[in-house]
Amino acid sequence: MKDLTKGRPIKLIVLFVLPIMFGNIFQQMYSLADIAIIGKKLGNNSVAAVGSTAPVVSLMFNIVNGLVTGFAIIVAKNFGAGKYDEMRRTIARMTVFAGGVTAAIIAAVALFVDPILTALDINGIIRGEARSYMMIVGFGLVVTLVYNFEASILRAVGDSVIPLVILVISTFLNIGLDLLMVVALKMGVAGAALATVAAQAISAVVCLIYLIKRRPFLLVKRKDFVFTVRSSGELFSAGLGMALMYSIVDLGSIVLQNGINSFAEDMITAHTAARKILSLLMMPFSSVNAALVTYCSQNLGAGKYARIRKGIKDCMLIMLAWSTLALALVYLGGHALVGIIVTDTDTPTGAAIADTAVLYLKWSVPFFYFLLVLLSLRSALQGLGKGFVPLICSTIELLWKIATVAFMIPLFGGRNGKVGGSLEEIGGYFGVVISEPIIWTVCAIIIGIITAVTLYRMPKSDLADDGGGAV
Repeated sequence: MKDLTKGRPIKLIVLFVLPIMFGNIFQQMYSLADIAIIGKKLGNNSVAAVGSTAPVVSLMFNIVNGLVTGFAIIVAKNFGAGKYDEMRRTIARMTVFAGGVTAAIIAAVALFVDPILTALDINGIIRGEARSYMMIVGFGLVVTLVYNFEASILRAVGDSVIPLVILVISTFLNIGLDLLMVVALKMGVAGAALATVAAQAISAVVCLIYLIKRRPFLLVKRKDFVFTVRSSGELFSAGLGMALMYSIVDLGSIVLQNGINSFAEDMITAHTAARKILSLLMMPFSSVNAALVTYCSQNLGAGKYARIRKGIKDCMLIMLAWSTLALALVYLGGHALVGIIVTDTDTPTGAAIADTAVLYLKWSVPFFYFLLVLLSLRSALQGLGKGFVPLICSTIELLWKIATVAFMIPLFGGRNGKVGGSLEEIGGYFGVVISEPIIWTVCAIIIGIITAVTLYRMPKSDLADDGGGAV
């Protein structure tokens, strides 16, 4: 457990980030193991089935994760200020609010799965597998909530190691269950979904046991379930603001996926592979940003404004170094990365799918230098309780993805493109390829200006140390 209000910022941040980063790696391994095993054992059409539902699945997960991450900002702020009774009351309110939202999402999936598939233009041979996958992960959302709820509370008080240890164990279990259910029992895509849900359930149970045994000061009692207008409003503002921001981004991705699903199955497979690799390369960003939210929240509660400015700069330097490394990985080993997912790369079709995926990566990763500005400053503002500006940028991203489907895909040749390694071959898919780099650049400029003004207006001197820190 770390008090991020004392000590050298960059050292604290790096030590806090590393467990989160490794945890995110293993979370990506959940997804990558599913896709790799599905691709190798079930074929590219099954990969397309899973990939075609990815934005909706991501939306469900990110509503829940955004909600508890936003709630944890208030937990971290109270921890930094030494207000431990209020911290536990905040956790009690989190339990009620997050549980209600998750129940509503599960009900929506059960009632509207078929209209969702139709809206995504998922038809033909991949629809059945796509439906099974979405239903299973939808009902498994409850265990996703429990684990992420527990992990977010631990990280809010500076404990990023234990969530990692638990996640490592469950990741290897997930891979083993994948092999059992998909390969041995031949349960297909449904087996991969069940394996992931089962592994997440074990993570949640083990994390709960740890909280009970080693972090009892975080456990709530009946007396902590106190709801006031002010406290509930502050919590909802942080939690729903973060969830809404994530949701807007994912709604844009759903719109974009609708456009992608109108291409042939080979193009969907190429896009799925590229997005999985891109998500892995973006993982250090999310790790540093998670640390930055907690860091800014704790130091805001402690009134240490100079440390906030220094921590933001240090985080951006860390992400600058990773962006350069990611660029080298893609340009020197892009085909090797894509080959983890895409099958039969020694055949003309498999090679063309891999070429398209690599082309996507080579256009996206150079713009990581703009993305790091966008993500780091967005996280800083969230940790400072300024969630409105990131929400605006997310709305701009949503509108741009709608424009991509409506205008960019037709501009570059429509949906008649085919997989290949040249812009002429992929046709309208190039509109998808350049969509995110453009919006990353625009939003980075906007949020950069607003953050500079926000930091300038913050008090120049720190408040007196009130003794807030670790329990």
